[in-house]
Amino acid sequence: MSEPNSASDPTPEVPKAPSFTYGSPAAQPVPPAPAAGQLPPPQYGERLPAPAGAPAPGAAPAAPAYAVPAYGAPAYGAPQGMPPVKRRRTWDLVLTIILLVLGLFGMGIGLIYAALFSDPVMVQEVFDEAYGQSGLGGWNGSVGAAPAIIAISHVVLYLVALGVSILLLVKNKVAFWVPLSAGVIAAIVFWGALFAIVLSDPSLMSGMTGMR
Repeated sequence: MSEPNSASDPTPEVPKAPSFTYGSPAAQPVPPAPAAGQLPPPQYGERLPAPAGAPAPGAAPAAPAYAVPAYGAPAYGAPQGMPPVKRRRTWDLVLTIILLVLGLFGMGIGLIYAALFSDPVMVQEVFDEAYGQSGLGGWNGSVGAAPAIIAISHVVLYLVALGVSILLLVKNKVAFWVPLSAGVIAAIVFWGALFAIVLSDPSLMSGMTGMR
């Protein structure tokens, strides 16, 4: 247990209460002095100085500067900063599909004719009948490589047309002209091979000359 304070211990002095007269203003705290480079706090009703770079009073505000993208204004609904998306051509998609389907049937017909021309007996009978009706006698020509040319050209042209058309449709470009061009080239190859078979008969020209 602690012992009580003895009489020799000093007693702390009690601070005196501040004295003031009724009606006198209370002492106001003194504001600290502003640091170097800072403005003193504004007084009531005092106008603050304009910041650096602000327009003069009465002058029109300057238009904000912004960068315009090189690809132009975005399309409706497109996010800002992205180029406009091209709309897919429905008519081109439909027309390309129709031409590809027709090209598939054309390729099948070409392969059938190539298989028929590969049979020399059947070719001989068909051309003999056609020559007999025209009064040209019998057919003495040869088929040659015409069946292989027809078959290979039709298959290759259709596969190329199918691949290029799909690639152009994915890139949203016009593609109907690809199967159309392939069909025209396939028709030229077919009729060229057929005329080559007909003209392979050396007696054809002499027979047509004798008819004149």
